[in-house]
Amino acid sequence: MTNSAITGDVMEAAADWCDRQGTLSHSERVAFRAWLAADPAHARAFDQIRRVMLDVALLDVVAPGKAATKFSWREWVRGAFEAKATYGVLVGAAATFCAVIVFWPKAPVQVPGAPTEQILATATGQRTNVALTDKSMVYLNAATQVSVRYTDHERRLQLARGEAIFLVSKDKARPFRVITGTAVVTAVGTRFGVDRVGDAVEVRVYEGTVKVEGKGVAGLAVTHGEWLVVDPQRGVRSGHFSPAQYETWQKGWLEADRMPLSYVITRLNRYTEDKIVLSDARLGEIGLNGRFRLDRTDDTLKQIAAILDVEVVKHGHSVVLMPKPQP
Repeated sequence: MTNSAITGDVMEAAADWCDRQGTLSHSERVAFRAWLAADPAHARAFDQIRRVMLDVALLDVVAPGKAATKFSWREWVRGAFEAKATYGVLVGAAATFCAVIVFWPKAPVQVPGAPTEQILATATGQRTNVALTDKSMVYLNAATQVSVRYTDHERRLQLARGEAIFLVSKDKARPFRVITGTAVVTAVGTRFGVDRVGDAVEVRVYEGTVKVEGKGVAGLAVTHGEWLVVDPQRGVRSGHFSPAQYETWQKGWLEADRMPLSYVITRLNRYTEDKIVLSDARLGEIGLNGRFRLDRTDDTLKQIAAILDVEVVKHGHSVVLMPKPQP
C-alpha cells in the first residue's frame, strides 16, 4: 500500500488533536479514533507530533519558559508552515553546541505485534499523551515513565513511576496489561487509570472493567465507577466515584477523600522541583479531605497547613511539613 502524503492541513489537524487530548469528551474520542483510521497519513502525522511533544529539550527551544500543557502545538505547526519550514524535527548536539533544524522525517510506522519497546516519559510538571500503534491512548501525568512492549499475544506496559490513564482499543487476542511494582492490571477494551504512590498502587475505572492481581488480590474485577488501592502497608481498600464528576489530574486537580497525607505529598512532588517531605512519618497517616491544585504547590501547601494545623518550612530545595511547636 502506498502511503498518502502528510499535508500541512493534516499536520495542523494532528497538532490540534494533540492539544485537545486531555479534555476530549466521549463523542470527541470516538471522532478522534475515526480520524486516525480514515487515512494512514493521519496516524503518521499524529505520531510525529507526539514524538516532538515528548522531547522536553525541544519544547524549551520552540516555546521557552512554557509548560507543555500551556503550549499550542497547532499554532506552532501553523507558524512553521507559514514560515515555509520543512517537515520534522532534528536535534543535533555537541559538547558546547546545540543545533535545532525543523523538519518532519517520514518515520516508519511500528507494526503491531513487533516485539520492540517504546519508552514514554514526562518531566516534573509536564503532562502529555501518546497514541499507541493499536490506536490505544496513554495519558501521562507529570514525572511519569511507562515502557510499552507489544507482541502477537499481549500488550504489556510497565508503569515504572508516576500515573497514567489508559484508553484501550479492543483486541481480545492481545490483552492489555499494565504492570507495577505490586499489581498487574489487565483490560481488553476500557478506560482506566493506574497510579504508583510509593509502594501502593491505585486503580480507577472510568469505562468498562479491569482485572487486578497482586498482593492481597487474586483476579479481582474492578468496574466502571470503582477504585481500588493495593498498599503493602495499609492493605487493600476500595470504593466508588463518579467518572463524570471526578476532577482528574488532567484538569490540574487533586481530589482527596480521606487520602493519606503521604499519598498527597507523592502526587504534589510530581509538580515541583523543591522536594516536599514530612518531618515525621506519622504525619503521612493523616487522612486529608479537599480539592487541591496540583500546579500551584505553594498555595496547596498553605491550604494543607491550615487544614491540618502544621507548619511549612523551606530548607534549600526541600519543603518540610512539620507539627507546630507546642506553646
